[in-house]
Amino acid sequence: MEDVHHQGSLFFPLPNGNALLYTLRGVATEPDCEATFNETIAARNTTNIVIPVKNWARETQRFSADLKVEGDEDPGLFIRGANTFDISGGASKDYKLNFMAMRAGLYKLTCTFKVEATGEYIYYKVNATVEESS
Repeated sequence: MEDVHHQGSLFFPLPNGNALLYTLRGVATEPDCEATFNETIAARNTTNIVIPVKNWARETQRFSADLKVEGDEDPGLFIRGANTFDISGGASKDYKLNFMAMRAGLYKLTCTFKVEATGEYIYYKVNATVEESS
């Protein structure tokens, strides 16, 4: 995503009849990663990874989830979670990411939660170390 440039103005009428007018310019950049979760999981076992998603707005918002795995597609990796969910204003909700890998390795995921109505989003990183089960 690219930076978005914004422009606006601010007008202050003063009691003496004068006024001040300011031109405002700003740049909105991509958000920083909200948090990184490091999990150790046994191979061939299903695990729920819980991600506490925050709603920064005062009103209820609907979030859509996008789960991306770094690297080549692995047919032995199964990740699943709700496609959309609502969070009340100023609250958090636990997003349950269902995770299972058939073989050992390090799996890196990016979980993005976007408000489609505004285009605003937050994202989290998950580093899952999968070990052979005994």
